[in-house]
Amino acid sequence: MKLFWAVSGFLLLFSCRKKPVDVQLATAHVMPDFNYVLDTVYIDTGEEKVYLDMDLNMSDYAVNEGRLYNLTPESGRVEVINMESLILDSVIYYKMRGPNSVKQYFPFGIKKTLLGDTFFKEHRVIHRLNPDGKKTDSYELNNRQLSGDRLPFDTEIDGLGEISTDGSYLASFYGNFKIGGNVLGIAKVNLLDKTLKLVPIDFWDQLKEYTITVDYDIGKRNSSPELKFLLLNGPDIILSTSASNELWYYDAESDSVIHKQYHSQFTADQKSGKYRKDITNQRLYMYWVKRKNDEVVFGPLVKDHQAQNFYRYSRELDKSDPQKTKYIHVLTVFDEKLDQIHEQKLHNSIPIMGKYFEGKTFVHDGSIYSFLKKENQLAFIRLKPNFDND
Repeated sequence: MKLFWAVSGFLLLFSCRKKPVDVQLATAHVMPDFNYVLDTVYIDTGEEKVYLDMDLNMSDYAVNEGRLYNLTPESGRVEVINMESLILDSVIYYKMRGPNSVKQYFPFGIKKTLLGDTFFKEHRVIHRLNPDGKKTDSYELNNRQLSGDRLPFDTEIDGLGEISTDGSYLASFYGNFKIGGNVLGIAKVNLLDKTLKLVPIDFWDQLKEYTITVDYDIGKRNSSPELKFLLLNGPDIILSTSASNELWYYDAESDSVIHKQYHSQFTADQKSGKYRKDITNQRLYMYWVKRKNDEVVFGPLVKDHQAQNFYRYSRELDKSDPQKTKYIHVLTVFDEKLDQIHEQKLHNSIPIMGKYFEGKTFVHDGSIYSFLKKENQLAFIRLKPNFDND
């Protein structure tokens, strides 16, 4: 049995051809005519109280509709927010019991597709409903239910991945998610024929070095890991992290991974990783977590489907004045080939990371919307980029 898994692992390493690292260097004033407008917008929710406990991280922006679907996981309630008129359009209540139930364990996310289907994501299960609200399928993400590539022993697929806009596939991380385990790469699940494609990517060994952990009592542990992000681009998949200025691009047509590294003229290109390891109390743990979070932080990539550009915010503590806690905020622009074409130092702060999650960010009608935490109000920071003087 051990030989079988060893051979399987060897074959997986070569099932996806890797290309040399493509280093992209930032150039000052690449686009001298670039400018932007920044403002705050509020959603009119009427008498309804919008679910904000998870900072919109269970929501989905449907680019074809211009609407944000915000899930309340305990009840199956979904708020439909019109981003054009900035109002709460309607509220949908999905079934939590019976044949059309969207819950087996605990729903953690929603996805609206171009064809009107709705997916509900759980840790190991995905439910699919047609436009009439009837459940048409459920997907269990394991070797028993999926054909194609086989998950290695003691590994699993994280069900909280990303589903393509046409509903044809799910992309998520696979590996051993227990304490001390390893993330091995990306799992691509075909939701039409239930086949599995595994894409090994060697990024985890570096990323886990940025985790700060405290063991402050017997059986009690807390940790502050860096975040990993997936963005789907048609049939292709983009992996990036909060700790480094790089990405891994899985090209489905060539079945290969392209590793691209970038350089910033405003921030560091990665976290230092120089953190104390033998932490045994909460006070010391919080001190080192703050020091790490003051280092450079890279937010998730988002795509402008109209302009075919990608955007990403980043942040780092400004050390020019030690007496003030001030951060440098940067917007980086990439073209459709993910070549870096511009960097813009912003005059205002942008919410990138919350306490546990990345900030919900998406592009609507050419503007970048970032969730702004306000008590009992749904608000966004909106940045409108402009690439010329018109």
